[in-house]
This record gives sequence, structure tokens and C-alpha cells, in this order.
Amino acid sequence: MNAMHGTGGPLTCISAGERARIVSLSGGTETERRLSDMGLALGSEVEVLVGGGRSALLVAVGPNRMAIEPDLAVHIGVVPAPSHGRHRHGRHRRREGRRWMR
Repeated sequence: MNAMHGTGGPLTCISAGERARIVSLSGGTETERRLSDMGLALGSEVEVLVGGGRSALLVAVGPNRMAIEPDLAVHIGVVPAPSHGRHRHGRHRRREGRRWMR
């Protein structure tokens, strides 16, 4: 993960294709309530599908997809999620001869 290096940080530090677990919500009662209403709760695992810069992050939380503006994403504290040995989006590679194919 970009700036996190395994220690934790805001959701804005996660690159596309990476997974993280939510460990804190900040920004006051109203912001925390808004995040909770969106389904972003402590312990939830999120995957950033598209993200970065000043544009909104597209994240997956379970089967749901949502866009989160960067000014809201900085209030979501995350740590790297443990790897489950799966490839991004559940795609598995198979070996054919000496070449790895998708």
C-alpha cells in the first residue's frame, strides 16, 4: 500500500486493487453517522476499485460499490487487510505449459 506500509492510515492512502480493514471513523458525530449509514463500519473490509488524487474513490464493500469523495475518505482509518490468497476480483490463473495465462 502506498504510504501505509502496514501501519495504517486514511482510506485515501490505498491504491486501486488493494484491500483494507476499517479500524477508525472520525470527523465528528455527523460524519461518523453518514459513514455508518453508507455501510462503512468498524471491522468492514473494503477494496479500492478506482482511486486516487482529487477524484472520488470507487470502493467495494461486500457486494456493494460506492463512490467516496476524498474529503470524506480521510475520516476513514484503515489497515491492510490480510491476504486470502485470491487474485484481484476473484480471477485465478492457471498454468498452461510454461506460460501463465489468465
